[in-house]
Amino acid sequence: MYPVIPIGPLSLPTAPFIALLAIWLGVGALARTGTKAKLDPDQLWNFGLLALGAGFIVARLWHVVQFWAIYRIEWTLIFSPRPGAFAFWPGLVAALVGGYGYLIWKRLDPVRVGAALAVGLLVAGGVLEVGAFLTSTTVGTPSNLPWALAVFDVTRHPVALYRSAGIFALAGLLFWRGDFTRPGRIVGWAVFGYALLRLLADGFLADAATISGIRITQLIALAVALGAVLLLSGSAFEETEGQAD
Repeated sequence: MYPVIPIGPLSLPTAPFIALLAIWLGVGALARTGTKAKLDPDQLWNFGLLALGAGFIVARLWHVVQFWAIYRIEWTLIFSPRPGAFAFWPGLVAALVGGYGYLIWKRLDPVRVGAALAVGLLVAGGVLEVGAFLTSTTVGTPSNLPWALAVFDVTRHPVALYRSAGIFALAGLLFWRGDFTRPGRIVGWAVFGYALLRLLADGFLADAATISGIRITQLIALAVALGAVLLLSGSAFEETEGQAD
C-alpha cells in the first residue's frame, strides 16, 4: 500500500524504516520503564543494543553459511541489508543468549529486567504493526464499517491498526498503572493482554491458516491467555518481599 515513505526529497523503504523506528522506540521504552523497576537506564540501553547486535550478526552469518554456494560467487551480497537475508530463529537464540549473558555479567535481576523488557517489546510490536498496515502484509476481511480502509481496492478491517492500538494501550496501562514492585506479574499481565488482543483482533484476519475452520493464531492465543491466567492466579508470577531494592 505504501512501499516507501516520502521525507522531503527522500523516499525511504517503509519496512526497514519502520523496523529501525521500532528498535529505537522499543529500547527507549525498555530503558525508561526500567527506572520504575529501579534499574539503571544506561545498562538497559546496553542490554538491548547488545542483544540486538548479537541477534542480527548471528542471523546474518547463519544465512550466509546456509547459502554459501551463492555468496561464494557474489560475495558482495554478504553485506546486503535485505530483510529476507536473516535467519530468524538462530538470531533470536543469539539475542537471548547475549542478553542473558549481559544480565549475568552486570548482576541484574532478570525478573525486573523482564518487566521492563515486556513494555519495550510491546512498544516495538505496536510500531511494527503500523508497518504491517502500511505495507499491507497484514490484511483484514472485507467490511463496510465506517472505519474500514481500502486495501487492494476493497474496504477491509484494519487488523494491523487494531493490534497496534491495543498494544500501545496495553503498554501504556502497564507503564502507568503497573506495580513494578512485583515485576513478575507485569510480565504475566503483558503476556495475557497481548494474547487476548490477538485472540480478538485475529478474528478479522483475512486468508489466515485454519484448523477445522478456526484460525490457528487464535487457538495459540487462547492457549497462551489461559496459561497466563493460571500462572497469574497461582504463584508463578509472585515475588518474594524485598526483591526490588
